[in-house]
Amino acid sequence: MKLVVAGINHKDTPLEIREKGAFLHRTLNEAIRTLLGEPDIAEVIILSTCNRSEIYVSTRHPEAAGKILTDFYLSEKSAELAPYLFVKKEREAMVHLYEVVTGLDSMILGEDQILGQVKDALEKSQAIKGCGKYLTKMFREAITFTKKVKTDYKISETPLSLSSTAVKHIKREYPKDYGDKKILIIGSGKMGVLALRYMKAEGFQNPYMTNRTFHNMDQCEAIHENVQTIHYEDRYAIIPEMDVIITATASPHVVLKADEMKPLHKPLTVIDLALPRDVEEAVGNLPMVTLLTIDDFKNIMDEKMAYRVKVAEKIAAEIQDEIDGLLSWVTHAKVDNMVRDLNETSRQLAEETIENLCGKLNLTEKEEVYLAKVIRSKFREMVMPPIKQLKSLECEEEIIGIEKTVTYLFPGIQDKKPLAEQNHDDTAVI
Repeated sequence: MKLVVAGINHKDTPLEIREKGAFLHRTLNEAIRTLLGEPDIAEVIILSTCNRSEIYVSTRHPEAAGKILTDFYLSEKSAELAPYLFVKKEREAMVHLYEVVTGLDSMILGEDQILGQVKDALEKSQAIKGCGKYLTKMFREAITFTKKVKTDYKISETPLSLSSTAVKHIKREYPKDYGDKKILIIGSGKMGVLALRYMKAEGFQNPYMTNRTFHNMDQCEAIHENVQTIHYEDRYAIIPEMDVIITATASPHVVLKADEMKPLHKPLTVIDLALPRDVEEAVGNLPMVTLLTIDDFKNIMDEKMAYRVKVAEKIAAEIQDEIDGLLSWVTHAKVDNMVRDLNETSRQLAEETIENLCGKLNLTEKEEVYLAKVIRSKFREMVMPPIKQLKSLECEEEIIGIEKTVTYLFPGIQDKKPLAEQNHDDTAVI
């Protein structure tokens, strides 16, 4: 199997276009199932965040898979994505995955939240049997590597995310009395909870929270003893009292509309961290309102940025070494596939022989059982010598050469099961 990734990200894709490529929970599951129906795609993981929409697949045919993914984005999401779509294959795709998970490819270099988002993407795919041994291995190795380098380089001691950057921005805007400012967080999901946690750490005394379903509110009260919960329906009424609003919901619709906003008697900063966006663009045109979106944080640098840039260079070099090891694992895993294919071919031939002979010979039930036992045994004996030889291979060049030979001599051996079915076979997926 080989890795292919296609998608869009913050580097060159405007926010309004990234919105069109985003996957919500329902559309994400539907997309995985749809793509698994393609014969050239074996496994699928979709990573959809406020800064990126990326589909990772395992495939035997990278060129075909790349085209399938670009066509899928353009037909199922929007034709407007065309100028911004990228496709990376094999080693380039592996390096990209590692750079994403470590935060080297993030808008805020070295951010922490992406690691949790990658874990969630893996778990969501696993929950609906969207990925098997290959993508699970790739993602778990990238996650493990990221944890290691964050520990080695002490990056976790200065946590970064959009939520933390937003809170630091508020602190810079009100350097003398930020602790007394009234701040409303709309959304009690991960980003909202993170924002509250950072507020507690930075000394903000007056946080308010609201959410359509009020989930996680007990957790929020445990994080900050002063947090006040507001009924979602009352959010517009309390806004004139606020100094700052942070929105971070997973809603497919806007949660703040300009024509619903009450007149203000003091400046209000609205920070929209959601994708799709939570706040109607017209809100930013209202008197006394400053509206910031996630793209406004691209150029915000904090005091630790120089250190993270230096660390990023070291991590990038380590990624290349890590990929070398991972590619070696992939190559040696080809042996497992050839062993599986030989066993499966032997089993199928044995069963066909048994069925054929039992259909032509007038045998008793006892004789049929004996005949089946002998035939299965002989077919297993037939493949044991080549299997032992395969398992003794160590040289990568030999393994690749043998695989090409097996594919040439038995052109249908890898196609005995559809790729989508191989995806769920724990014994063989590389």
